[in-house]
Amino acid sequence: MERISSNLFMLALIIYYIPKLFKIRKFNYRKAHIAIGTLSVATMCFALIQKIGSADFIKYIGFTLVMLSIGITGYLSIKRRGISRKLHIVSTIGFFVYLFLVVAVIK
Repeated sequence: MERISSNLFMLALIIYYIPKLFKIRKFNYRKAHIAIGTLSVATMCFALIQKIGSADFIKYIGFTLVMLSIGITGYLSIKRRGISRKLHIVSTIGFFVYLFLVVAVIK
């Protein structure tokens, strides 16, 4: 389940940034980014439920909290574009920082 979530997360990033990079306006990449990002957060929550009782449970609490912060700040950036968008970007970067810490530092 966690692989599905991470694949959806990367797909959401790719779907958002590739059309922006090439200035493609015909494709509504924002709605696709929101839909795939929502699926990614939901699958990470399900992965946390599946990991209850395992040794990796503590790691998945962190991943789930970071993914929820990405989802919440993403939702807020739809309503208000100001500081919420910056928080969404910081939360997304925080995911990669946490991923590095879990993989490289905390084995």
